[in-house]
Amino acid sequence: MITWIATKAFLKKSWTWIKHNWLAPFVVLYTLVLWILFRRRDEARKILEIRKESYEKQIEAINEAYKNEIEKRDEILRVYKETVKRLESEFEKHNKELDEKKKESVKEIVEKYHENPEVLAKMIGKRFGFDYSGVE
Repeated sequence: MITWIATKAFLKKSWTWIKHNWLAPFVVLYTLVLWILFRRRDEARKILEIRKESYEKQIEAINEAYKNEIEKRDEILRVYKETVKRLESEFEKHNKELDEKKKESVKEIVEKYHENPEVLAKMIGKRFGFDYSGVE
């Protein structure tokens, strides 16, 4: 019975001391928890290495995707430039052909109507879309 009373008194005094000085037991408990968690540093190091490798693989994948995007963009630009160049050369070729056709058409009209300037002017205007109202 005396041991029970002594134990009870000891627990009450301990509880009072813990309420006033809670920081010291907390620090001891915190230190024990950290020691238990980190005494297996090899496992923690392995986890960190795995995370690092995963991070490096992700960065490598992102860089590869970026490189592929740049290559695709460059290919599209190359095809675009080639297409524009080809279209311009075809347009220039057709434009020259049209100029030659226009010159030939004007020559024919002039040969046919060279004696009558007013009719000549009306025919050229009609052929090329000019509005000719005789100058008076």
